Amino acid sequence: MIWGAVVVAAGRGTRFGRPKQLLELAGKPVVAWSVETLATMPEIVELVIVTEPEFIELMEHAVAPFARSLKPRIVRGGSTRQDSVRLGLAVLSEHCAGILVHDGARPLVRAHEIRAGMRAVRPGRAALLAAPVVDTIKVVDAQCTVTQTLERATLWAAQTPQFAAARDLRRAHADAEREQRPPATDDAALLERAGIGVTVIPASPDNFKVTLPGDLARAETVLRERGVQPLDEGEVLVVECYVPAAVVDPVINELELRGARLDGIERDLPSAVAIRAYAGREELRGFGLRLHALAGEDALFTTHLSHFAAHA
Repeated sequence: MIWGAVVVAAGRGTRFGRPKQLLELAGKPVVAWSVETLATMPEIVELVIVTEPEFIELMEHAVAPFARSLKPRIVRGGSTRQDSVRLGLAVLSEHCAGILVHDGARPLVRAHEIRAGMRAVRPGRAALLAAPVVDTIKVVDAQCTVTQTLERATLWAAQTPQFAAARDLRRAHADAEREQRPPATDDAALLERAGIGVTVIPASPDNFKVTLPGDLARAETVLRERGVQPLDEGEVLVVECYVPAAVVDPVINELELRGARLDGIERDLPSAVAIRAYAGREELRGFGLRLHALAGEDALFTTHLSHFAAHA
């Protein structure tokens, strides 16, 4: 499965007095931090950023230095978040079998969390990042009188990205547009309405949304604590491919041409053969498109970080 990403960076930032997605955070625009993270991931082959019509040119300049080879398309948003996502989906090509939707005002998401969400997705099964709620939540009426105390152990705070098979997410948005229900505040809610199961992927509370001015200082503190990865080190990923038996050899050849080290082949699965290998992150760029060409769009590959290694 190869992925397209929609980053929702619309909104006028009324509480900030200017668009928060373009505010500077530790030397980069807020939106550029998540765009840069997405652009490092070879699984993602297309990126669309949705913003206000008057900010399109500003957004192009803001993200261009951080988007690498993804060459994001910047499109205008709609009157609601749901409309903005739908407009972004319309721009992604049919090559993308999986789609993730991310808030441009969440700059601190990390690649390993995104990959965990990707791995949970199948046709009929979606996922979202979330963190357990730590406060006790009260339901109150119009007079601010408590009417109910919710069981905290069952409550999770939804984050983004949110992930789904492209066909499922497109159908969920089409159903919502046809039924003309009140807009949903996230894509998981639309998927739930469409009968798609949604899995919660535990994520760090650091993946918060920059909403108020104090959130910028909080985000800078998190970035300072994370430090900077040494320039002479790169990510080595574990790659797991699930393909028909007839194309095992061509897929292995493709991996080896990219410098991957084969780790194992499991042929006893009910409907596919699993190939496991180690490969550098940059060597995997474009592999998803080649896998689809060799094995069809239902062929699946997943990745997760193995370790960091010195560049050759």
